[in-house]
Amino acid sequence: ILTHLPDVDAVFCSSDLLALGVLTEARARKLAIPEKIAVMGFGDVPFVSDMVPSLTTVRINGEQIGAMAAQFLIDRAENRPVGNTIVNVGYSIIERESA
Repeated sequence: ILTHLPDVDAVFCSSDLLALGVLTEARARKLAIPEKIAVMGFGDVPFVSDMVPSLTTVRINGEQIGAMAAQFLIDRAENRPVGNTIVNVGYSIIERESA
């Protein structure tokens, strides 16, 4: 990203692990975070709050999503009517130092 878009000032990653890679590369290029480039992840895995800088991320309720998906599959397997298949489970933006 930084090679092809040198003026980019923010990156949103689909996982916290990818965001860690962006932070590592930004530091290697001596880019100030978040002043020069802001970085945000997705997932709020346990280690991201302890990183330097700590990672801004999106938190979802994976346990709730898993339970709903399992119930959906059970209902389908047992030929029970399945309700709405589009469900908003919400999210939280956890603001930390990287953005």
